[in-house]
Amino acid sequence: MSADGIASSKTELSVVTEEWRPFNYTDENGNLVGRSTVKVKAILDGLGYQYQIHSYPWTRAMDMAKTDKNTLIYSIFRTAEREPLYQWVCPLMAPVKVYLFHLKNRKDIKLSSLEDAKNYITSVGRNARSHEFLLEQGFVEGVNLDVTSDPSAELRKFLAGRVDFLVQSEWEMFESLKAGKRSIDDVTRSIEVTNINERQACMAFSKNTDKHIVSEVQIALDKYNKKHGLQ
Repeated sequence: MSADGIASSKTELSVVTEEWRPFNYTDENGNLVGRSTVKVKAILDGLGYQYQIHSYPWTRAMDMAKTDKNTLIYSIFRTAEREPLYQWVCPLMAPVKVYLFHLKNRKDIKLSSLEDAKNYITSVGRNARSHEFLLEQGFVEGVNLDVTSDPSAELRKFLAGRVDFLVQSEWEMFESLKAGKRSIDDVTRSIEVTNINERQACMAFSKNTDKHIVSEVQIALDKYNKKHGLQ
């Protein structure tokens, strides 16, 4: 069945994602929602595909989309390292600016550049684009980089003062704090983490997915973006 319950004779797709508010996440009723999820569902429903969407830790989702037939992953940033691993359908969403955030009561934190952040501990999701980027910039796991596969653990550590920074978009920070019954006023937005935002956020299919499916979804995405604009 497709998400709206309409039967289809088309190939059944497995769709995987992660918890990344407000783009793709599980709501209080256990439903996968979010701005990117709405677009993915609209495109697949419009094409008549059968599919189910499941949320996993990001590393597992990426591995599934590398190896499992007829598997789609979203929202995934297109990078040089990832380019040969998937069949890409882009762009799913407009570039997302991400920042280092710290607790407002941390008056001891002084930051004027990303290099200064190496004197503190930043929490990131394993294999997220921010994780890859900070490693490229010379951050070291276990020294100034705390890596986790659990997005909720990132926020818990941050609010408990066990890490100094989170790398998130403003929307993601707002939604994460709201879900934890905290306010955006509890944090301070510090510097923008550059270059991450230059990458396209996309959908991507496993290499062993039929190329006709990939092409059909790309055409439908182009039409959707032209009609509704890239958001």
